[in-house]
Amino acid sequence: MRRTEAVCVVAALVLGGCGGDSDDSDTAAGGSSDTTMATGGGPHPTDHVGNPTSTCSPAGTSVAVVVSGTRFDKDCYAAPASQAFTIAFDNKDSVAHNIAILESHTASDVLFRAEIFQGPRSQTFNVGALRPGTYAFHCEVHPNQMSGTFVVK
Repeated sequence: MRRTEAVCVVAALVLGGCGGDSDDSDTAAGGSSDTTMATGGGPHPTDHVGNPTSTCSPAGTSVAVVVSGTRFDKDCYAAPASQAFTIAFDNKDSVAHNIAILESHTASDVLFRAEIFQGPRSQTFNVGALRPGTYAFHCEVHPNQMSGTFVVK
């Protein structure tokens, strides 16, 4: 019985934890996104803490994040390792959102937390240097609906 419950929990996290759509044409936030993760198709390799690995890469020290329809515009964002960066957060919705970066989707310690703010409005957040790795991100207001992978390399 416990094995079945564990499988159900893992399946729910993998299938329910992918929030954004897969628009590979926008490279401002770091390249293409992992479209198979967004569609829930097939097994995904994971990093040391269980996050799906992804192919998105940093493209400078600014990460552009757009929220619309209670969804992030991408399911993968990337930033350079060991240097500070900014998140240009554009909340196009009329509801409150934010972004938090964590070790994993189940972690309680937050590596970065943007303030929650009502849209439509844009804000830029300064983020301190993070060590290389694959992390998770989500909106703390809608964590089950809005989440993805944050790559630092």
